[in-house]
Amino acid sequence: MSSGTMNRQIILMAALMACLAELAGAVIQVGVMLSSVGVSSVFSSISLGGSDKVNFALYLTFAAASLAIVVWAGFMIQRGRPRLGGLIAGSGVVTGLIVILLPFAMGYPSSTIGLAATVLAAALISFVAYMGYRTPGGEVAGALLSSRDIAVVAVFSALTAVLTGSTGLMLPSPTGGYTHIGDTVIFVSALLFGCRVGGLVGIIGPVVADLLVGYPRWFVTVLAHGSQGFIAGLGRKRSTVVQVVLLVFSGFVMATTYFFVNIFIKGYPVAIISYLRDLFGQALVSIILGLFLTKGAEKTLPSLVG
Repeated sequence: MSSGTMNRQIILMAALMACLAELAGAVIQVGVMLSSVGVSSVFSSISLGGSDKVNFALYLTFAAASLAIVVWAGFMIQRGRPRLGGLIAGSGVVTGLIVILLPFAMGYPSSTIGLAATVLAAALISFVAYMGYRTPGGEVAGALLSSRDIAVVAVFSALTAVLTGSTGLMLPSPTGGYTHIGDTVIFVSALLFGCRVGGLVGIIGPVVADLLVGYPRWFVTVLAHGSQGFIAGLGRKRSTVVQVVLLVFSGFVMATTYFFVNIFIKGYPVAIISYLRDLFGQALVSIILGLFLTKGAEKTLPSLVG
């Protein structure tokens, strides 16, 4: 076994440990935060005040972002691009430090065990970033968008915002939030133009829609729909079966990301209802529509998506 291969295995092991430590620390810490506002269990409905909803959503979003960044970095390292993975993990160091500091900044009590776990996670992410960047591998260059990609992101982000906001206003959810089919446009942009375009459309369009419809506290939208678009983009120029599998997985990641936040803000009973709504009322319908529109575009406009 070469030294480079061994280094990558060590880095991937550190990334896995970082994910586990971050998850454990975040769950323990948010449990302490809930106790401080009088919530004894997430297995009953939770009704937080406005400021607590914002604070909890912000904390959980950064914790989830740290997890996602480490997974992304590990994915790039596994694919033989350790330097790029190291750079990606570097952004995870920033989010990891924010996770450590946020409870103090927002005035909530801190758990010693939770704090130790999140500090350990930040240290492991730093190790992944440092070792990944130092390990020989693929070049870092090639991550910039072309002028066509920028134009496509702008157009599809606007379409996503309009479709998300318009259908969301017509379909408010009794559990909070709203149901929409804006994911359709995210899927189409991802399958036609790839991960970078899909990820950016997934970030920009839904965030604009949240602001327009009146849900500015859903910081997790950036992570949930950004990951959704990126994963769906892996299906570009692949077989229909592979595309379906990736779209289903991307919808699952989106819904699960929201569920992770909802369970600590709304409680398990309400969160599971929202989870099922996101999976079947939003993602599944959008997958069907997205595939239909993508196949039509590939046939009628082959030069555009080539």
